[in-house]
Amino acid sequence: MKKKQPKNVDLQNNTATAAVLEERRRIHRELHDRVLQLLSSIRLRAEVCRRELTEHPEALEQELQTIERTTDKAITEIRLLLADSQTQSDLIAGTLERRLREELEIFRARAGLKLDFQCEISPHSLPLEVERELYFALREGVINAIRHSRATELKLRLSRERNTYRATLQDNGSGFDFAATEGGSHYGLRIMRERIQNVDGHLAIDTAPGKGTRVSIDIPIKKKKRERTLNEPGSD
Repeated sequence: MKKKQPKNVDLQNNTATAAVLEERRRIHRELHDRVLQLLSSIRLRAEVCRRELTEHPEALEQELQTIERTTDKAITEIRLLLADSQTQSDLIAGTLERRLREELEIFRARAGLKLDFQCEISPHSLPLEVERELYFALREGVINAIRHSRATELKLRLSRERNTYRATLQDNGSGFDFAATEGGSHYGLRIMRERIQNVDGHLAIDTAPGKGTRVSIDIPIKKKKRERTLNEPGSD
């Protein structure tokens, strides 16, 4: 008589399959955030080089050096991802504000953007997970504004309200048909939304062809559980 497999075997198989799928999604997301964004930056700078070739040949050397550094960074990111060796300590080298300012300054200098950036969130006040997801989501939004919407002006606001971290990113670009990109046809938008959902946040997009784009992000502030004192009921 054939023995039936225990029910927990099926459960273990399903759990293993789910884990594999989740790992594939993680790698997909990491490649997009840590490599494709760098390559997009290289592509933007290459466009600048092409313009400088005819208008300001003397500026080409600096642009090409920047491309070399960014390419080296992309190679390093690929190696880190393949080795899965990046730890949380690598992500706290600077505050969210500092990293965003560095990125925006690069785009301002290279793409001629007019930027308005204000941050009202205290340094290191964001939980590491929130800082990471918000950074990558906003970085993707900035690249989309430059690469796809051809924006020349960009406004970024970061603030903390009573129970919410809030970010708004607004550009004067070409905008797009939001309805046509819903349901996952625009990979960058889907990744942005997934990033914010990872920290229980909400992302909204207000756009239309010819009217620019406004990205609004709200992330709830989670209160830390207060430790009980010796005088409180239930303490030993």
